[in-house]
Amino acid sequence: MEVKGRDLVTGLPHTITLCSEEVEEALRESVYTIIHSAKNVLEQTPPELAADIIDKGIIITGGGALIHGFDNLLSHELKVPVFVAESPLTCVVEGTGILLDNLHLLEK
Repeated sequence: MEVKGRDLVTGLPHTITLCSEEVEEALRESVYTIIHSAKNVLEQTPPELAADIIDKGIIITGGGALIHGFDNLLSHELKVPVFVAESPLTCVVEGTGILLDNLHLLEK
């Protein structure tokens, strides 16, 4: 894929060809940091909640959820089902908006 941007050295527009292996290499450390953190959270999760996670899985959101194969890698590493949210880029803010419109629900 060709990627266009500004060369940080010259300040001029520049185009490079980027392959998927280079992107994977650039993301590898961050992806495994996320996996390690998720494992730590699951290890500290109370048994009754862990049972729900094993049965129903994890839903991932945000731009990272759109990384090809990330859901499968997480599922493989965590040994639980992993699903991508229906609208991963906007679902969190949409849910927050719904909550703010219904603050009375927090009182229950």
